[in-house]
Amino acid sequence: MILPARVTTFVGIIFVIFFAHLQVLAAIVEYDLTIAQQEVNVTGKNAEAMTINGRIPGPTLRFKEGDTARIRVHNKMSVETSVHWHGILVPPDMDGVPYISFPPIAPASTFTYEFPIRQSGTYWYHSHTSLQEQSGIYGPIVIEPNHKKLQADRDYVILLSDWTDENPHEVLRTLKRGSEWYSIQKGSGQSILGAARMGKLGDYFKRELQRMPAMDIADVAYDRFLANGNPESSLTAHPGETMRLRIIDGSATSYFHLEFAGGPMRIISADGLDVQPVAQKRFLIGVAETYDVLVQIPATGAYEFRATAHDGSGYASVWIGSGKHHAAPDIPKPSLYHSMGHFRLKNIFSLTPAGVMGMSDDYVEAGMFDKPRMMDMGAMPGMGKMKHESEPSKLKMDHMDHTSSKTSDDPPHDTDIPMKHPTSNTEKKDPEGHSMPIPTTTSGIGNTYGSDFRLLAADVSASKNLVMDGMDPIRPWPPYAKLRSIKSTAFAADKPVREIRLTLDGDMDRYVWFLNKKPLSESDFIRIREGEVARFIMINRTMMHHPMHLHGHFFRVVNGQGDHAPLKHTVNVAPMSTTVIEFDANEVGDWFFHCHLLYHMKSGMARMVHYEDFHIHPQLAAIRPNLYQEAWYFWGQADILSHMTEGFLTLSNTRNILAAEWEVGWQEVDETEWEGIFTWGRYINRFSTIFAGADVFDEEDEHEKIRGIVGVQYLLPLNIESRAWIDSDGGARFNLDKEFELTPRLALHGEVQYDTHDQWEGSI
Repeated sequence: MILPARVTTFVGIIFVIFFAHLQVLAAIVEYDLTIAQQEVNVTGKNAEAMTINGRIPGPTLRFKEGDTARIRVHNKMSVETSVHWHGILVPPDMDGVPYISFPPIAPASTFTYEFPIRQSGTYWYHSHTSLQEQSGIYGPIVIEPNHKKLQADRDYVILLSDWTDENPHEVLRTLKRGSEWYSIQKGSGQSILGAARMGKLGDYFKRELQRMPAMDIADVAYDRFLANGNPESSLTAHPGETMRLRIIDGSATSYFHLEFAGGPMRIISADGLDVQPVAQKRFLIGVAETYDVLVQIPATGAYEFRATAHDGSGYASVWIGSGKHHAAPDIPKPSLYHSMGHFRLKNIFSLTPAGVMGMSDDYVEAGMFDKPRMMDMGAMPGMGKMKHESEPSKLKMDHMDHTSSKTSDDPPHDTDIPMKHPTSNTEKKDPEGHSMPIPTTTSGIGNTYGSDFRLLAADVSASKNLVMDGMDPIRPWPPYAKLRSIKSTAFAADKPVREIRLTLDGDMDRYVWFLNKKPLSESDFIRIREGEVARFIMINRTMMHHPMHLHGHFFRVVNGQGDHAPLKHTVNVAPMSTTVIEFDANEVGDWFFHCHLLYHMKSGMARMVHYEDFHIHPQLAAIRPNLYQEAWYFWGQADILSHMTEGFLTLSNTRNILAAEWEVGWQEVDETEWEGIFTWGRYINRFSTIFAGADVFDEEDEHEKIRGIVGVQYLLPLNIESRAWIDSDGGARFNLDKEFELTPRLALHGEVQYDTHDQWEGSI
């Protein structure tokens, strides 16, 4: 049919207007981010940092759903860098992970990221190079939807982070050498007298018998905790207004308990995606997660939004409103003396009142995922029989939990460098301005921390004013059980399912962290196939929380909400428990999957997820081996006494340990005996290390002599360290070594040794 000319012209005009409208909607939004090294002042003294556009955190990047982002990153530093767009669905080559998706951005160069904005919500960006995130390379992202669903009078971003004046590489070296210094700084060190004071002496020695390390819930002692770059700041609000707070945990390793003094928070979004609103007085946000909450501003006064570090070592405050200050309540610190059996012998969900998928490893080992059983939370009714396979199941499988405004600009930042920030009135500082354990009185309890036993003054963990972590509502965990997606997130019933079982393992003494008992450097990739459902069964066999993040995807968190399980990009896997996630394999590429505790990721808890038949550019393939390279760490110790000196030097990576030990003793000037032991050790696991080397010595009745040695180190019950070797002279040596922590700062050290050449020797 031929249309009249006037109609054709009219239709043409309509199309022109329509496409012009689409071009307006799909605007190209450009930003320039300049990354530089410079000094900042966060604690009262200057420290080296990395800034974005001269500030920490970087500027808020704002987009609208449907836009195209064009972001030029200028590297003005002397080292490589990168930027990852956390939670944003991007093409693989724009994801910003060096050696997986693109080469790192070289010094004095610029890289332009360009990608379509396919979503809305609250997200963030950060460096994925080395430990740069800890030094300041991070910032918020806000994406407005095409059609607003919720109106708020004001809209603010609160980006939480942690800060240390110490060089992050020195932080990791301290952790690698097994130092207890950070625990002592925070007051979380554990001891025999501390356990006795708590009435937990039996639990203490039960843990020792089980060869478990002292429990802690955070690794590093931080100098400050920050909200939008400040320990304390204010936001403008008027009485009766509804405020949307976009909360981002952009810290390197710190979880935070969140609370608003003006009343409950209403969670409306998790990890950028809408959920059915749920009111929470207090909840825990994991590292790299985001939550949008609505709060109502009371009639008078300024009310504190407080983010308290999970280990209780400090907090950041944002005062909302004006007038008399109304503070949020203090949160009791965690009790760390409960035995491991408390986690494993309780009902599998009894320790997860806040909704964490808390299935103990016992149930997984017993074949729970091969023989479905009904769970207390009703998380898995109707679950079909499953098989652990590397290939997708050929059966049709039920899903794991399948059941039949007016806005204002961001709060002002102190963008001038150096940055001087006010500190909380309740915070104690040492003469140099560093944060110290806060001896505040816990609301409703009465005694101050460390008030008894002078030897325990720094042992906050022995205070009577403690509660067990995860107790709701005092010390809740993340609110996962209450998160329910607005829309159905269920997959088609006929999709093939590939199950991947991942154990989360670690050794706090050597500070190595594994997936399936291997670090990234020793691992192959996790293989998946386009069009299937990939299900990760994550079994945490450590006493740490691990925020696991999958790049390039959103996944369903199996939490008992049936077809409306929430979609997230990061999920907390609680200590000694199992969490199940599943996602549609529809983003073909290579993607990083890792623990978002920065030092855990750097120490091995990571993998690459690879789609079958996906091929990378040859240039990227040539540098991909750099992803698996390991760093070496060096440390040592020397003891000097009136009659002898002894010590050691260690150079180590994840598995290899090069060690030199010495002992020199003298009675008279001309009567000196010495011994040096030089070994290469191969770390097997937390209990076993094999070694070989040489024993070089000079005794009173002998000249210098060298013996070859080969042996094993093994951790015995009660955390007694043993070492045994045989030597090339047909002899043998056996050592036992034990440290009894009387208080966090006072220990009794005992050692006994039997050598077939020299007989018995001991020291205490």
